[in-house]
Amino acid sequence: MASLFLGTVVRWTQIRTLNGGNMKLSSDQCYEAVRSKDPRFDGLFFTAVSSTGIYCRPICHVRIPKRENCTFYSSAAEAEANGYRPCLKCRPELAPGYLNGKYTCQHVVRAVLQMEELGLTEEKLTDLAAKLRIGERQLRRVFQEAFGVSPIQYLTTRRLLTAKGLLTDTSLSVTEVAMISGFGSIRRFNDAFKSHYGLSPSALRKSFEKRKVEKTIVLKLGYRPPFDWQSLLRFLQERVIPGVEEVSDGTYRRTAALWRDEKQYVGWFQVENQEIHSSVRLMVSESLAAVLPQIVQRV
Repeated sequence: MASLFLGTVVRWTQIRTLNGGNMKLSSDQCYEAVRSKDPRFDGLFFTAVSSTGIYCRPICHVRIPKRENCTFYSSAAEAEANGYRPCLKCRPELAPGYLNGKYTCQHVVRAVLQMEELGLTEEKLTDLAAKLRIGERQLRRVFQEAFGVSPIQYLTTRRLLTAKGLLTDTSLSVTEVAMISGFGSIRRFNDAFKSHYGLSPSALRKSFEKRKVEKTIVLKLGYRPPFDWQSLLRFLQERVIPGVEEVSDGTYRRTAALWRDEKQYVGWFQVENQEIHSSVRLMVSESLAAVLPQIVQRV
């Protein structure tokens, strides 16, 4: 693990605004957002605490850290690249993202979506750049500007946080989690997990209460309020495809068929709102486990 950066970085953090464009928040403004636990900033930046070596979401309910111990990063990947581990209480993997073509470079959007469609598996940077019709150097530059890290560092963090969420919220085996998260082998998965988080996947799972084995995968996806769920359901209800989609009792359900490694996976998923937690509850059939990252990205 990289050595921790001690002290405060006096810098400006690029924050994507809801009305487009960028605004700059100073470190002091980020700290005020942390003090107020303002959900509008959730996922827009992360707070790394030098005294603990942990990074959190702005809404984390742990004791507010001292100002001089805080460094603010625009992405989880940037925090982890600087040697910090994700908080087990606020769980950064649940933070809503800000990836949107209106706010982020189109090359970054397309690259991230390409990674998701490949199931978070590694692809040579030259091949990914070629698919996007840009140079490898340009791809590195736009990722650095958007997330503060290289494409490989971003992908590694995404895979590890996906695995962390699955280990915490599902009863999938460690091997299944490793494969779904894009690791080619259980050994690579264990090594990466221990290197970044300082504990094994099995140890993380044991730190949470046992979950009964179910035939569905249940995940929680956070969002930044306000979110007009009822209007969204009405929009979907008016466009329901019979035999494929259903909207009832405040829930959206549909069948899905996705491809990965030249194999098609068919199943179903459903989404319901949990407004009190600023999140949606996603249920996915086990038959879609292999393409779970794609399902999550689209939801």
